[in-house]
Amino acid sequence: MDLFDSGTVRSLSVPNRAVFRPVRTRFVDDGRPTEELAAHLGARAAGGAGLVVGPAEMLVHPSASGPAFVDAYDDGTVSALTSVVDAVHDHDTKIVGQLTHTGAESRGDWEMQPQLAPSASPSDAAYEMPKTMTRDDIDEVLSGFGDAAANLDAAGFDGVELAAGPFSVLRQFLSPRYNARDDEYGGDWPARARFVNEAIDAVAGRIDGPVGLHLSLAELEYGGYGFDDVPAILDALAGFDYLSCTVGSHATYNQTHAGISAEAPELRDPIATTADAVDVPVIGRLPFTSVDDADALFDAGAEFVSFTRQLLADAETLAKADAGERPNRCIQCNQKCLEAVYGHAHGGHVECVVNPRTGRESELPALSALDDAALPQQVLVVGGGAAGLRFAAVAAERGHDVTLREASDSLGGQLGLAAQGPLAPFARASEDLAAAARDAGVTVELASLVNADSVAPSWDAVVVATGATRPETGDRFDGEVVNAFDVLEGAEVGEDVLLFDENRWVVTAQTGLELLGRGASLEMVSSDHYPAFRTEQPNLPGFVAALQAQGAAFTGNHTVDSVAEDGTVTLRNTLTGEGASREPDTVVVVGRRQADESLYLELDEQRDDVYRVGDAVSPRKLDRAYYDGELLARRL
Repeated sequence: MDLFDSGTVRSLSVPNRAVFRPVRTRFVDDGRPTEELAAHLGARAAGGAGLVVGPAEMLVHPSASGPAFVDAYDDGTVSALTSVVDAVHDHDTKIVGQLTHTGAESRGDWEMQPQLAPSASPSDAAYEMPKTMTRDDIDEVLSGFGDAAANLDAAGFDGVELAAGPFSVLRQFLSPRYNARDDEYGGDWPARARFVNEAIDAVAGRIDGPVGLHLSLAELEYGGYGFDDVPAILDALAGFDYLSCTVGSHATYNQTHAGISAEAPELRDPIATTADAVDVPVIGRLPFTSVDDADALFDAGAEFVSFTRQLLADAETLAKADAGERPNRCIQCNQKCLEAVYGHAHGGHVECVVNPRTGRESELPALSALDDAALPQQVLVVGGGAAGLRFAAVAAERGHDVTLREASDSLGGQLGLAAQGPLAPFARASEDLAAAARDAGVTVELASLVNADSVAPSWDAVVVATGATRPETGDRFDGEVVNAFDVLEGAEVGEDVLLFDENRWVVTAQTGLELLGRGASLEMVSSDHYPAFRTEQPNLPGFVAALQAQGAAFTGNHTVDSVAEDGTVTLRNTLTGEGASREPDTVVVVGRRQADESLYLELDEQRDDVYRVGDAVSPRKLDRAYYDGELLARRL
């Protein structure tokens, strides 16, 4: 079986076996999908997906509510949903809409209704105590599944999928953690499966296309069902035309969507068990499914392969793979794909660190569709970090003659330092950026230090991408302190270390784990409640757990007032003002960087055609380096 072979789900013919399964995008306006959502899904269809399953988590009843959800139960959404379907069908790709009721795992206050669930068993990821569903509630929600399915059918969807994964009352009915009922909907597996089967029947009776089931193979929660329960669960379920495999619940999404801080669950064996237990096509996925994983999933019994984050990183991954080209790879950071949605950061909609177009498909054309530059220029780029490389590759693809000069003997800038320990996947970004520049024909000159006097006037444009300087720590304290960036490069420390977190992001956790890995006794001091507090929510629990498991002590709501010449540290509680002292062997400070802007400022005084991008403007996260570099290259 090959990823690019056609496939069939009941009577639905699918052009290939690659499935795009989007995250919840938050491209919703008053319960209706927006043009941005249509463009987002359409871009993955244009990039080669044979089947799109989405929009994700469309609601069947107003007792599950929230600003991020499409209200599929409302027939007023049909027109907007038709636009989504058309955007996918325009590329001969099929689309199946996913329906859910979030039960105990979200909230009811958006529509000011109680949260309905199998039992009054709240999710650890939500704050409301749910209402145990009465028989009338069950009938009303089942009716909602049917009505919502009819709306999707009217909009032109090729099929409907029922979500029994995270954010799903269907999974909660199956779960011993959430379902404590003693009526016909609780007890043994057939009774727990009754509601799911009735929902499948309600949908099947209202549409002509296939009905799929998206099932968590294990909840990964204390008291929930596990992988060993899958055969019994599947034996009790009936009526679905395909089965899509996922894992976990909303409360365990740091594992189900594991990034750089936690190890993802192994799914190939559970998928094999699932495939053996059903006689319908299985859609399989791994935590970060790549094209290279397809054969392993086929060997496990899957007939289709589900992609999410890799197609956010590069919407044209599948088309490139079919043509033997290299895609830009997902780096597992969870900074924009999940944090932007679930953490409500970055404007609150889906994006991607390594792909500035993700979430901006309606305003930015695909790079492969960009026009050549109207006036090709000779461009000098100073700095071979993420911003400089991204600019150079895109500008060269548009026809500019680009030379990149890097002061060090390697490309990637601070990615080289970042890509170690738990952040090792960041090395993919450096490799892909360098490969893209090379393939675009950029002239790269390493060990080439640039100053203002060495920039010849013959250049049509100069792009300064000199990054940021390391945090200054030495002048602030009388005693000796060690910069965290030096620790990551191997600087020696004593056995007893106090780490002062002024950075508040993932580098703090990375440094702490490096110190613990050396055997140091570690106290982490932060003005927040705990260190690395601004790390993305999908990653933060895993880092906190790893630090504590290895013995790190957290001192929250404190700052370091002084480090004396003898090494004595004076702490101050930022809430009460009370003081305390410590006598560690070494003080490590995780500070904040400053823009390395001197070259730009000097050149800006001399010429009009100079630009700066990335950290040379202001030190920010990696996504801004990609964005700055690409946006300038698109305009130049």
